[in-house]
Amino acid sequence: MQYLIICLAVLTTAILVAKEPNVTFAQSYAHVSLPLNRTQEWISERDNVKILFTYQPERPIIDTFTKLEYRVINLTNTENLKDFDARVVVTNGQRLFKFENITVPDGDFSVEYIFPDDGTHQVLSRIDKGTPVLVLASFNVFVPHQAPPSILNPFNIPPGTEIGDNPGILLSIILAIILPISGVVGLIMIFKLGKTKSKK
Repeated sequence: MQYLIICLAVLTTAILVAKEPNVTFAQSYAHVSLPLNRTQEWISERDNVKILFTYQPERPIIDTFTKLEYRVINLTNTENLKDFDARVVVTNGQRLFKFENITVPDGDFSVEYIFPDDGTHQVLSRIDKGTPVLVLASFNVFVPHQAPPSILNPFNIPPGTEIGDNPGILLSIILAIILPISGVVGLIMIFKLGKTKSKK
């Protein structure tokens, strides 16, 4: 019975930690404030087009998909530009990756890219709507340095990242806590039941 109470207490604690948005796992660095993802804007007055760019997650993780999101707005009527083609090139100055022939019907589009290393990456975008509109834009994505997992940070959570930002990490942490405890409690109960049966 005591073991059941302990399991319930651990489970309750894990759920409370999971629901608390202010719990963070972080390591201290010399530069405490990393630049946050803010919507970047590129305006082409010649073509009357504004491009809004953002990316998710807020702090990209190396070797994990990052969603690069675009909204292209026609400045003459402030509505999304419709029916155009786009091209996106991501580079860090040494290598580049191209997304070509992206057909955009409603002005919003996104691509997913895996950043292979940290640092600032340039995202070049080309919006092509026939001859009247040809817009070239450039945006930056900062990928923070990520230390390899350690005993103090086994899930390699980037500094300042809240657990609730990544449900996969949250689920991994909960399972890493609950499964071993459940296994130990189960073994103890099996041994106790085995001893009581052998005494009878």
